[in-house]
Amino acid sequence: MAANDVIGAILEDHAEIKQMMTKVETATTSDAKEEAFHSLVRKLAIHETAEEEVVHPLTRKAPDGEAVTKELLQEEDQGKKVLAELEKMDVNDSEFGVKFEKLRRDVLHHAEEEEQQEHPRLQASVDDGKLRDLTKVFRAAEQTAPTHAHKAAPESATGNMVAGPLVAIADRARDAIRSAMKH
Repeated sequence: MAANDVIGAILEDHAEIKQMMTKVETATTSDAKEEAFHSLVRKLAIHETAEEEVVHPLTRKAPDGEAVTKELLQEEDQGKKVLAELEKMDVNDSEFGVKFEKLRRDVLHHAEEEEQQEHPRLQASVDDGKLRDLTKVFRAAEQTAPTHAHKAAPESATGNMVAGPLVAIADRARDAIRSAMKH
């Protein structure tokens, strides 16, 4: 399925995130589980940052959009905190499984809320051409976003624009080091 607008791009990401969660749950070795989990963390971090920078500001302008955006940002903030906790844990820790299951349920609920509450508002209030054009902007935001969850990360487009690039550089350096240490 190719995204023909920013909503399609988000739906593609949601499908990929669901597959990645399944990969974490079904991994048969510690290394495979850890690899799958770190890939999921990266995807969630960049996806949520891109939504906060590109999508949520548009939703705020839609009818009842401020309330929807506020709820979504609260959910995202809670998710970042759980992700940050999980990143500090060993994937074999029994508590990891419990926390991961909570994260999975919360992420699936959050995606459903976006699809049922945010996306219809965007479709009704934003021109189709702009929604198509925003696909490139959304993907560009993902390319420059932090790759890890940060508990204290800002929950706004402005905050992400200010702090995001520095955090992203640090995250990408940490990813490179982690990758180099494995080989």
